[in-house]
Amino acid sequence: MTSSRDTILRTGAALAVTALALTGCSTGQAGLAAPAAATVTAGDAADPSTWTLPMQAYRPTTEQTRTLARAEYKLVGRCLKEFGIDWKPAPELPAVGPKNLLDWRYGIHDAVMTAKFGYQVDPAQQARYESALREADARPRLSDDAQLVLGGSDVPAEVRQKAGPEARRGFYAGRRIPEGGCFGEARRTLGGSSQAVSPLVQRLTNDSYPASTQDPRVKAVFARWSACMKAKGYTYPAPMAANDDPRFRPRPEGVSRTEVDTALADLGCRATHRVAEVWHDAETRLQRAAVKSNAKALTAERRALDTTLRKAADVLARP
Repeated sequence: MTSSRDTILRTGAALAVTALALTGCSTGQAGLAAPAAATVTAGDAADPSTWTLPMQAYRPTTEQTRTLARAEYKLVGRCLKEFGIDWKPAPELPAVGPKNLLDWRYGIHDAVMTAKFGYQVDPAQQARYESALREADARPRLSDDAQLVLGGSDVPAEVRQKAGPEARRGFYAGRRIPEGGCFGEARRTLGGSSQAVSPLVQRLTNDSYPASTQDPRVKAVFARWSACMKAKGYTYPAPMAANDDPRFRPRPEGVSRTEVDTALADLGCRATHRVAEVWHDAETRLQRAAVKSNAKALTAERRALDTTLRKAADVLARP
């Protein structure tokens, strides 16, 4: 779901990945998957994680993202070796939170999890993630000079300030550091970043979510949900307002009974009025319109992604 809490969760994860770039992180042994389907499938009505949206046809799948990352790390390791720097990616962080882009996009939907955790992430899952993050952070770090070789101008300013004069001038062990460091060189070789989601695709994916809440049918189903909740003793104008209730935040003592009761009432009203289905239909219409109005650019983006995927497969196929 895209509540403020999940925004914090995802932002934290993104920052962690950025920080770990200086030590690296592996992404498993996934192979190259087929391109994302161009059609939208509804999937299991009870499980939005099985649904799709039109913009997903222009994004790499989870497996493709892992393949791109593996190829990038292989190129980075090869580049660093040329500078005499030994580097190994850190282990992949365990999953936490939503399974995919659609899982929590429209709010809670799993009755078993809701009864246990309300609006919260599974505490055991969160604990495993945080433990792995601490372990990764405790791994030996590259020297400041070596970090410049790894990330070039993308390293934090304090790292650059502590690096030696030769590295700051763009050299290490008598060799010129590639623009953007070894990561920059790897991404140029592949023709894109390890995530391979273009700014246009990301913007259109992000824009359709708030726009969908203004759809008349979505506003109407939100009003029916709100009336349903009021009849149960809860006053919220829209589904995500319940999820974002400041009372429902992670607490050392665990989820409160009030939160669980509220979340279960929320889940019942969602099911009664098919909130997620109506909302997903509205966002699908918006994204289809966006695909149509940006057809030429999106076709080019998909071709670029396919080219990057082929290059990644070639990198991984070679010694």
